[in-house]
Amino acid sequence: MDKNTEELIVELRKKDKRIAELEARLYGSDQHLEERFHKLIDHVEMVSVQGYDRDRKVVFWNMASEKLYGYSRQEALGRKLEDLIIPEHMREGVISHIKDWHEKGIRIPAGELELKRKDGSTVPVYSAHVMQDNPDGSKYMYCIDVDLTEIKKAHHQLIKAKEQAESANRAKSEFLANMSHEIRTPLNGILGMLQLLKSTPLNIEQQEYIDLAVMGAKRLTNLLSDILDLSRVEAGKLSMEAAPFDLPELMRSIVDLYRPVIRQKNLAMNLVIHPETHIQLKGDGARLQQVLTNILGNAMKFTDSGKIDIETYPLPITDPEKVKILFSVSDTGSGIPDSKMDELFAPFTQCSEGLNRPHQGAGLGLTICRQLVQLMGGNIAIESELNKGTTVYLCIPFERPPQACAWEQKETMPQPTTQKFKVLLVEDEAISRLSAARQMELAGCEVVTAENGQQALEKISAESFDLIMMDIQMPVMDGLSATAAIRNGDAGEIAQDTPIIAMTAYAMKGDRDKFLAAGMDDYLSKPIENKDLLKLLDKYL
Repeated sequence: MDKNTEELIVELRKKDKRIAELEARLYGSDQHLEERFHKLIDHVEMVSVQGYDRDRKVVFWNMASEKLYGYSRQEALGRKLEDLIIPEHMREGVISHIKDWHEKGIRIPAGELELKRKDGSTVPVYSAHVMQDNPDGSKYMYCIDVDLTEIKKAHHQLIKAKEQAESANRAKSEFLANMSHEIRTPLNGILGMLQLLKSTPLNIEQQEYIDLAVMGAKRLTNLLSDILDLSRVEAGKLSMEAAPFDLPELMRSIVDLYRPVIRQKNLAMNLVIHPETHIQLKGDGARLQQVLTNILGNAMKFTDSGKIDIETYPLPITDPEKVKILFSVSDTGSGIPDSKMDELFAPFTQCSEGLNRPHQGAGLGLTICRQLVQLMGGNIAIESELNKGTTVYLCIPFERPPQACAWEQKETMPQPTTQKFKVLLVEDEAISRLSAARQMELAGCEVVTAENGQQALEKISAESFDLIMMDIQMPVMDGLSATAAIRNGDAGEIAQDTPIIAMTAYAMKGDRDKFLAAGMDDYLSKPIENKDLLKLLDKYL
């Protein structure tokens, strides 16, 4: 080896030594690395970290662990995991899992645990685990625990708030159901008596007065329905029910409803049904009628002179199974100020406010209209000019039902029968009982009355009936209990299959299904209109 080569080797060795010294300074030895790691995590306040050897003895215990579990570092070091923070019922399982990890490599999964503090109390933590190899070949298991106390507290508060909200919502629903019942019951008596009065000899002026009174009763019913509908929409429980209906017939029935007011206000009303909309449709005809009735009612309320036009137009659509129709209701009334246009669809909002407002109403009509139209898949828009009038546009899609359906035949009003059928009317409210009994007698029925379910069972046991009209809420025995007793044969086997019609002021969503599930055959909500009663009598008798 020559001199140059020897010098090169020496120089390389010097450089190698310097590199080693530099690496030692930068990275330190394994022992130094471990010390730095411990110093780093020792001052982490939010995360508790503990280290355990193969025998589960504590080799590391940071400050967060002291705070979380109550043991100082001096108290914890050298003691076994299960003697410090593991509840007694978990010890056997924890020891087994740690042995399996050391001996078989089966790691412990992370998860939520309830661990024990020094004072005996428990603390919820989310615990993760890491196995660390040491330079001497041993292994330490590090547990990384996060205190879940505040998170659990917030979670329980959310659950409590949710339960309170659900309880409040149930109380609200019960209140609305009770209010519906309490308001509809006297309305049923009022409307029933007015309808009976219409069947007596009247002059033109008296007939007009009764028509207006009937309209007032129906207006109260519609307002009640609007309040209930708004509540159901807010709760997300209002749904559409698609069924076949005749559009021209529906439009004419809406216009006929308001003819007495039109005559009284000396207004002109024009109904224009486009030839291409003289069709039958499949959709929620009752909701469409509710929307158009609301809009037409507004038009008449705000129009003191001139005219109101109601029109239908077909709109193009690509699906041959669908039909899209544009409805418009125009008036020559007071119009809407530009400053109020943005507030029109807000609930309980009206253009005029204060004690001297010229028009009545709860401010729910357009809110309900927009929500119902949206549920039907349509849109609503308003165009108005102050002191010149307003036009409301509705664009709503419908299905086109099969042309061969029997429902396309024109429905005719049932006529009073000449045959005497025997009907049991079970109703605790005297006025409703009198008006319903008289309406059925005028339709040709022999009517026997009972004031509660118990009386009904006694009468059914004594004589047979062709039909039972049953109120729901009654003293002594309610309608559902009476129906169950009849279906169980408590009033005799002959009466078990007698048709039972629920005739009730309960008109919330789902009431009909509940009554049918209880054994009733049909449902009639109060206030009862004579034409609906006649349809049911015709259907079952």
